[in-house]
Amino acid sequence: MDPFLVLLHSVSTGLSDDELTELKFLCRARVGKRKLESVRCGLDLFAVLLEQNELDAERPELLRELLASLRRHDLLRRLDAFEAGAAGRAPPEERDLRAAFDIVCDNVGRDWRRLARHLHVTDTKIDAIEEKYPRNLTEQGAPAADVPFHQRSLVS
Repeated sequence: MDPFLVLLHSVSTGLSDDELTELKFLCRARVGKRKLESVRCGLDLFAVLLEQNELDAERPELLRELLASLRRHDLLRRLDAFEAGAAGRAPPEERDLRAAFDIVCDNVGRDWRRLARHLHVTDTKIDAIEEKYPRNLTEQGAPAADVPFHQRSLVS
């Protein structure tokens, strides 16, 4: 399940009826009157905000602003924990992957065959690499240097 939706559910269950009424009032400039009248719980309000692209996992500022206006520091801590977790889950950038790949290439040397076997590259493929690059250890260790890093697969 989407961690942001789990967070929104958690926040919703922590809201009182009075706090929901206050949130609806604060969102009146962003959400139409008819939609606000149909909101019965925090999840309904968050669903409308998500639908109108006012709120999403990459832009939780509105949620932070709303919770701060309610002075719900406990719910703000949940949002902080979500953001800290989201930052830890961010995919590595291409340059970081390239740097890691270069370090491996620089240090693997003649043990590249053992590394390839560990990565489940077949002996046939290893032999083909050795045949194609008989005197070039750099190319043997990195036969796909011209392919973007994120598209490489040694086992393909």
